[in-house]
Amino acid sequence: MIDFIKVYTNTKEPLENRIKYDFLDCETKCSYDYFNKDPKYPCYRRFENIEVRITEKSAFVKNSIHTYFNLKNDLGTGNYTDFSYGDILTALQQLQKDLNEDILDYKVTNLEFGLNIRTSLSPKQMLENNFLMFNFDEFNQHDTFKNKGSYKQYNRNEYYVKMYDKGLQYKLDYHLLRVEIKITDSKLLKKRFGIYTIQDIYEKSRLELLFKFLLERFDEINIIDSFTTQEIRGEEKKFFELGKSPHFWREIKNSKSRSYYYDLRAKYINLLEKYQLDTIKQELQDLLVSKFWTLIKGGSEV
Repeated sequence: MIDFIKVYTNTKEPLENRIKYDFLDCETKCSYDYFNKDPKYPCYRRFENIEVRITEKSAFVKNSIHTYFNLKNDLGTGNYTDFSYGDILTALQQLQKDLNEDILDYKVTNLEFGLNIRTSLSPKQMLENNFLMFNFDEFNQHDTFKNKGSYKQYNRNEYYVKMYDKGLQYKLDYHLLRVEIKITDSKLLKKRFGIYTIQDIYEKSRLELLFKFLLERFDEINIIDSFTTQEIRGEEKKFFELGKSPHFWREIKNSKSRSYYYDLRAKYINLLEKYQLDTIKQELQDLLVSKFWTLIKGGSEV
């Protein structure tokens, strides 16, 4: 569930002393005054994949807490496994021990929340052929990694949504799709989810709010089944084909009234439902819901 996290504290002395004490450690990237051994800022230290960065005024801790958990517990080097509520708590406790510091009051500024789901269809094929738009707009980023993967992302000011073929990324022998949101605005974390500090992540209710937000964003993705029948004819077929393009919707939005634009969107959604061209999306939504409730209870499916 929780993946990348970035937190900070203005009370940096304990972490600074930890790094200063271990300044000869090869994992430490700091330079020190020759005479009094004071660090020159910024100063870095890594614990597994977690990066600690100390500036003159603050200390920052960031990276994938999911990958950190796997590295600490000999579960691999990636984040393709399940990461349950219990695992999150264990990872934060392990990190606190590594840092030798109470981190529960560290302030959260960035947070990723995502789920890995096993799918019946190839995520790569779905992303290329069925994930057509986000909220009737084109994706901001789309990368095939020289045909070795598939990734789509949509950016908004406070967060972004991304989907990619996790199974292909790690060369797994089963289909695995990752759906993820990254919240980059601490104000949104506070206002929408009540997440101010690491302590708040311990609350299951906060994770439920994050999942609800993820599901709402997933619902905005225009996922359309491949058209293989001849049932749609005439104007309906023409409308169906036109509606698969974000350029069509942009033209309507720019040339017609707001009410006309949204009425036409609703009409298009009804057309997909009429001809059952939304079955892929429904299946993925069901998998996301099932996976979340399994993980929040502490279990694992992969």
